[in-house]
Amino acid sequence: MNKPTTGIFSNLSLREWQVLISMLNGLSIKEIAYQLKLKSNTISTYKKNIYYKLRIRTQIELFQLLLKE
Repeated sequence: MNKPTTGIFSNLSLREWQVLISMLNGLSIKEIAYQLKLKSNTISTYKKNIYYKLRIRTQIELFQLLLKE
C-alpha cells in the first residue's frame, strides 16, 4: 500500500506509514520490530508519534479515524 500524499495520513513519514500498516494488519510491536529490523522501543516511539500526529490516544480511535477517511 502506497503512502497517501493527501489527507490526514499524508503528514506521516514513510516509516511511520509502514508501522501503521503493520499495526492495522494485526502485528504486535515485537513482530513489527522484527519485520522492519528495528528495536521494539523504536517501534513504540513510532507508534507514539503516529498517535500524536493523528491526534488520537487509542487503537480504537485509529480505526474510527480510518472509517472516516
